[in-house]
Amino acid sequence: MKLEKNTIKNTFFDSAYLFTNIFPLALSMAVCSGIGAPAGIISSVIVCLLITLNKSKLIMPVFASYLVVAFTFKEYGLPTMSAAIALSGAAMIALAFLGFDFKKVIFKPVTVAIMLATAISVTVLETTNYFGIGATGNTVNIMLRTYRYLGFHPNWRGILYGTIVMVIMITYPRKFKKADKIIRAPFVGLVTTLILNFAINPTELISPIKEIGAYSLKTEGMLFPLFKGGLDLIGVLTSGIALFITTAYSVSAFKGDNLDYAVTGATNCLCSACAGAFMPVPALNHRRPSYTGIPAAALCIVIFLFGSNFISRIPVSSCAVILIVGAWQSVKWRDIKKAFIDVPSLASFIAVTSFMLLFGAVKGILFGALCSFICSFLPSAKHFANDD
Repeated sequence: MKLEKNTIKNTFFDSAYLFTNIFPLALSMAVCSGIGAPAGIISSVIVCLLITLNKSKLIMPVFASYLVVAFTFKEYGLPTMSAAIALSGAAMIALAFLGFDFKKVIFKPVTVAIMLATAISVTVLETTNYFGIGATGNTVNIMLRTYRYLGFHPNWRGILYGTIVMVIMITYPRKFKKADKIIRAPFVGLVTTLILNFAINPTELISPIKEIGAYSLKTEGMLFPLFKGGLDLIGVLTSGIALFITTAYSVSAFKGDNLDYAVTGATNCLCSACAGAFMPVPALNHRRPSYTGIPAAALCIVIFLFGSNFISRIPVSSCAVILIVGAWQSVKWRDIKKAFIDVPSLASFIAVTSFMLLFGAVKGILFGALCSFICSFLPSAKHFANDD
């Protein structure tokens, strides 16, 4: 009986960790990209069911994929974004059948460049949501020009909420290490600012800040966006390939095999039919099946069906800060030194970082992939052959 109690307790803690790790991030990505809360909640359900607990740590490809998805949605619309996700999934399946070792064409200084450029890009692009500026732009270059044109006229209440989330995400894991292994800091920050928003701004008053807002449960607005017309072929191809690159790298970073590539690809093909849902992390639950994700996924569904009154009141600035801080926390600072081993490494690092900041995530990732492929044949690539 004691063993059973311990098993139930551990399952509960693991499910809580999984839910509070995945839900705030997926929701924030869906909201800040403009796709909408339903896509984030649906993605949370899928991810909770298909990843393994020890593989749920946030890494750079998640945020790089977010930049691609957000750019594609704003630039081309939901049908093109959905088609790009399907294309990336199909490419993952093709890679699995070909048996090609994706790790062979990864050049570490390039991935470090994309990692750093991703953190900078997320910060610049989401500052408008953090400060409540109302600026628009799909690249760092354009957004900075928009900031300069509009000037910084922040919404101080939104900044208060966002800053509270930032402080919690930085200090909570350090001060409450045991608690953070059960309830993650982004979720604590989201709940704290939600409660504060309810206290300061009752529902019957007009909100002075931007909130997530109510969403519809009508399925016709969520299913099969690919078939609603308005596809841009160039957008499908470029964004689809970019998403394939970030997702394939994500699987390879966890030493995935062909089956992992195929399952993750198939999952994204299915995700493309659901409101813009996307899975940028490897689906690994098939290796050692675990039921930990079921309670977490069930909670996401309950929130989706019955929690819209609460979700709608979450400040968008809180979501933006979850992305900004999360992106910087995903940077592996010790890997930066690998860009300074030799001239080709430094040159590729500077080139890819600059290109991505100037021309956006899609073009930056495609350019980075080309540089990585070329540099993988250089002698210096041997220095990184055994890196995780």
